[in-house]
Amino acid sequence: MSVDYAKVRVQFGRLIGSYQAVKHGCVDSYVDWELTSSVLRYATWVADNNLDELRTAAALVRSSVSPAYFRVAARTIQLHGGIGYTWEHDAHFYYKRAKSSELLFGDPAEQLAERLGI
Repeated sequence: MSVDYAKVRVQFGRLIGSYQAVKHGCVDSYVDWELTSSVLRYATWVADNNLDELRTAAALVRSSVSPAYFRVAARTIQLHGGIGYTWEHDAHFYYKRAKSSELLFGDPAEQLAERLGI
C-alpha cells in the first residue's frame, strides 16, 4: 500500500518515491516483513516437528511480530502524510490496532525473557 502510494504521489514536482528517505522507510518495512516471515516459518516448523518448544516459538513470534507491526504501521502513517491520519485512508486503522495491541498485551520482550527463564 505504501509503495504503491509512493509511486503516484507527487510533491515538489517529484514522485515521493524518488526521495531517499521514503525509499529507506519502504525498505525498512520490507525488512521487518521478511524477518517476521522467517520467525513465523520457524514457529510453523516447530509446531510440526517439536511440540515441546511450541510455547517458546510462540513467544518468539510475539516478541518479533508485534513491534514490527507497530513500526510498519507508524512508517505507513508517516509516508502517507496528512491523509494517513484521516478517515479517507485505512493507514490509521493499522496504526490504531498496532498501538492498542501493544498496550493490551504488554511488552513482548519481557514475556519472551520470562518464558526463557532470563
